[in-house]
Amino acid sequence: MSIAELKATLNAAIESARQGRRTLDQAIAQADSATGEAARVLRGSQHAEVTRTHSALSAAGAEIEPIRRRFDAVAEKVGDYRSQLG
Repeated sequence: MSIAELKATLNAAIESARQGRRTLDQAIAQADSATGEAARVLRGSQHAEVTRTHSALSAAGAEIEPIRRRFDAVAEKVGDYRSQLG
C-alpha cells in the first residue's frame, strides 16, 4: 500500500468516525424526544416494568458521553497519524 493509499484509507476512517458521531447524535435526539413523551404519559406510575424501563434508560444515558468521546478520539488520533505521514 502506498502512502497516498494509506492516507485515503485514513481519511475514510476519519469520515466514518465523524459519521458515526452524527448518527449517534441523531439517535440520541430521537430517543430523547420519545422518552420525554413516554415519561410524561407514565409520570407517577409505580408499575415494575415502568420502573425497570426508567432505570434502563438512565443507564443508557450514562453511556452517551463516553461513546461520543470515543468517536471524537478516533477521528483526532487517526488525523494526527495522517498528519505525521506528511
